[in-house]
Amino acid sequence: MSQYWDSYWKRTLSRRRVLAGGSTAAVGVASLALAGCGDDDDDTGGNTPAGNNGALTPTAATPVTGGPVKGGTLRALTNVGSIFDPHRTNTPAESVSLWGAVGNTLVRFSTAKNGQVEGDLAAGLPEIPADGLSLTFKIRPEAKWQNRAPVNGRQVTAEDVKLSFDRIRDPAIVSPRAGQFGAVDSITVIDPQTVQFKMKVPQADLMAVMSDQYNFIIPKESAAKGKDAFVNASDVIGSGPYELTEFVAAQKFSMKRRADGYWRPNTAWFDGFEYIHQTDPQQALNALRASQTDAIGTNPDLAKTIESDKNFIITRAPTTTRECLLINHTKDRYKDPKVRQALWRAINRKQVYDTVFGGLGFVGGPMTPAAPNWNLPDADLLKLPGFGKREDEIKEAKALLAAAGLGDGFEETVLTVTAFDTEKVHDVVVSNLKDIGVKVQTENVGTDFAANFLPREVGRQYNLATTLFLSGGYPDAQLLLYHHSDIKNKGTRNYGNFSSPELDVKLEKQSTMYDEKTRLPLVLEIQRDLINGPGPGWMGSRGILTVWSAKLANPASFGFAAGFYAAENMWFKA
Repeated sequence: MSQYWDSYWKRTLSRRRVLAGGSTAAVGVASLALAGCGDDDDDTGGNTPAGNNGALTPTAATPVTGGPVKGGTLRALTNVGSIFDPHRTNTPAESVSLWGAVGNTLVRFSTAKNGQVEGDLAAGLPEIPADGLSLTFKIRPEAKWQNRAPVNGRQVTAEDVKLSFDRIRDPAIVSPRAGQFGAVDSITVIDPQTVQFKMKVPQADLMAVMSDQYNFIIPKESAAKGKDAFVNASDVIGSGPYELTEFVAAQKFSMKRRADGYWRPNTAWFDGFEYIHQTDPQQALNALRASQTDAIGTNPDLAKTIESDKNFIITRAPTTTRECLLINHTKDRYKDPKVRQALWRAINRKQVYDTVFGGLGFVGGPMTPAAPNWNLPDADLLKLPGFGKREDEIKEAKALLAAAGLGDGFEETVLTVTAFDTEKVHDVVVSNLKDIGVKVQTENVGTDFAANFLPREVGRQYNLATTLFLSGGYPDAQLLLYHHSDIKNKGTRNYGNFSSPELDVKLEKQSTMYDEKTRLPLVLEIQRDLINGPGPGWMGSRGILTVWSAKLANPASFGFAAGFYAAENMWFKA
């Protein structure tokens, strides 16, 4: 981290718990703003990890006096999508903000112990046998569905859990999360409150995967409807503290506190939530100033205009959204690791987050800084290629190209898309590649990421591509998924066909290691390998910034899916 952020976090929490406190932002309403990071305290012009000195300083929250207060509706502006089926959607408003309040997962990420998983519907975490091939969960007996037909407030059962995960895994549902459970062999109901997962091979990240923002448990009655389980707002039935009352695609959705009371006591203080679609940061800020909303996602430039206003609280966090120069390893030129290393060194990661994201983001390697339990420490990154002084990196990159017989540089077509600021990142990358003699012809496929850009990535129909990826903050989601050479079963996002048999062995081994202490050294070693012999050209992670009304108590969020936090732990001050 930069000297500023390093000292800031040291004043509040240890580095390993950066995301656990109330000083960062991504409860769900912040899904409007995805932004990235900035300055550091030296003047080397290098790629110093997580440089952030130019970012806003947090606004001090007004101390909360007294206990929680019930009442009021939290109004937020966000990017409302159209699919609210938790197992099929890819958008954070519907998964984090809607289902985070309406539903529960089997287990969830802890907001008190960073990097840890805790029980949600599960009464606790399972004891894992020595072979790691079975996980048995006990369901909380007090957990009940909302009192709506056809479940009518009945108890949550092991059968609900089984059928929820069976639905996610069912090819007919076409869930983007199906591949996360490829190691699961079977799911068995032992008794009404006990469910057991049998594994084909140990999967150390299984509980982290279960905690993801999309893997909510639904009633067996909903699962029985198959792909059409969630067509209307009335179809949404959860076990969480709030009920969905309205959903208008690409416009708004609202929720009210469940009438029969939430089974988890001393939580759920708001009367309800109202989310309105708004993607224009200036319009969102105007609405906040006019007291028409209570929370917005925004960018650093706009947030600076109100950072001294005590009517607002500003929070921020790193996210798992990562910028990347994707390299197609099937092309002859990029089979040479010297050429790939030259490209890796050419990227000015600090410049990306300074110029594109206005000082909110985090320079990093193959593992996102949003996973502080697993990513390489900054001191280690500074010793590795791509993170030194800019002039040194350029010199080394040119020498590598010369050693590969490309001393005069080369011409290349680079694919990109005008979406999610990717085209702006691309412009920086183009200028960076020019510094080492790579002349870029840009191929921009337009504004539709899903329809025009993603198929080109998946089909390997590119040479280089400036892109972004969103993954969970745990090793398999960031390392195995993008780098294993078995692209059908393990490396399903290895869109560049990177292949290293030696690395495959390490990736598979770490994936089976449930003990974090013994697993961590291997995870760090893999990241070093991926920097020294690059696969994709990872740049770092965007940050996210939220502005809240100071009337709210306990605004806090995290670099992982924690939509339940606002639903359970925030309220309006008396």
